[in-house]
Amino acid sequence: MGRMRTLADKNLRGFFIYTTLVLLCCAPLLFFLMRHFYAEDLDELIIFRSDEFISKRLPSFSKEDIDHWNKYNEDVAIVPYSDLYVFDKPVKEAFFNSAEGYPVDYRVFYRKIEIEGKPFVLMSHIPMIENKDLLATMGSQYGLLFLALLVSLTILQRMMSKKLWKPFYDTLDKIEGFKLESGQKPDFEQTTTIEFSRLNEKLNGLMVDNITIYKQQKEFIENASHELQTPLAVFKSQLDILLQQPGLTQSNTEIIRSLYAVSARMTRLNKNLLFLARIDNAQLSNMEVVDFVKILHDQLMYLRELAESEGLTVHVETGNSLNLKANKLLVESLINNMVVNAIRHNVKEGIINIKVDSNCFKVSNTGIDHALDQDKVFRRFSRSSEQKKGNGLGLAIVQQICIMHGWEVSYNYKNNLHVFGVKMFN
Repeated sequence: MGRMRTLADKNLRGFFIYTTLVLLCCAPLLFFLMRHFYAEDLDELIIFRSDEFISKRLPSFSKEDIDHWNKYNEDVAIVPYSDLYVFDKPVKEAFFNSAEGYPVDYRVFYRKIEIEGKPFVLMSHIPMIENKDLLATMGSQYGLLFLALLVSLTILQRMMSKKLWKPFYDTLDKIEGFKLESGQKPDFEQTTTIEFSRLNEKLNGLMVDNITIYKQQKEFIENASHELQTPLAVFKSQLDILLQQPGLTQSNTEIIRSLYAVSARMTRLNKNLLFLARIDNAQLSNMEVVDFVKILHDQLMYLRELAESEGLTVHVETGNSLNLKANKLLVESLINNMVVNAIRHNVKEGIINIKVDSNCFKVSNTGIDHALDQDKVFRRFSRSSEQKKGNGLGLAIVQQICIMHGWEVSYNYKNNLHVFGVKMFN
């Protein structure tokens, strides 16, 4: 893929290339036109000199004056008569030019005259500028004009493009800053350009529809989670009563324990859904300055025990402190979900590396021997394996916490380790 360019730059580049080609193609035409009009001007001058001689000099001219005249008047000369000359019509002929030292082209005008009753030819001529000199002259002048025209047109085009595309870039900036979870539709700049007006109209409709659907989904999840709390509590209490019943067989006890596990999983799912709904609804937006390293060590007091109970080795590397402006509850949740994810999706006798370096928090762990799908790893209800415990919401919660704080979350597979990182900005 080539280097990215703005629409204005692409338009200016195309305009610049097209203008350059047009001006370059016009250069030969300009050269021939200049040479043509230059020849016409020379023709007018030699005809004028011929007319002036006839009207002012010829009436009093004698044969004895011819040599003296030709000696001092090279441009208007009197030569012996010959029918080979083309009379009364300017023509181009080559004559030796003593100044140049070689023959050059002249514009020549021959006219038949009589001096003391004898026919002669009045030759009025003037040297033409050579093609190379004309090219040099035209090149310098045309080059300056060419440069001035391109610079002025480029400036004008850029100014016009900036003004013309301003509504588009305003719309683009507002789209880039739009967050669906905020529920606020941006107000686009009014424009008289039909295309931009249609674009803004369609974007308004799309945003309104998406905000409405998003709100409906959030409300459904929140309401469903709240409604599930009571049945889950009743279900768990009934299991407790059932366990206390006498005469339970081993098979019955195993079934009840299995139901307990399902109940716990449903409770965690319900809790996570409610937590996501609270994040989406900005109910946890209060910020304070917290020490990330201290919160991490507090969380690791019980998370390390959980990891070691699974036969995992935990390595922790942190600095003394890392102060951030964040929601403390969300920071705790972020740490908990990332570490628990590393525990859940590990292998027997695996390792977990936890590191806080500068403003980056990384959790890496052993696990399946290939990279996860980058498009699905942070998607809700996405799990690497159906055999793994969990409900697929842990990393989705991490991502939402990062979005809310303006942080960046990433995943990569390196050196046989799954590495999850959070770049935290103050």
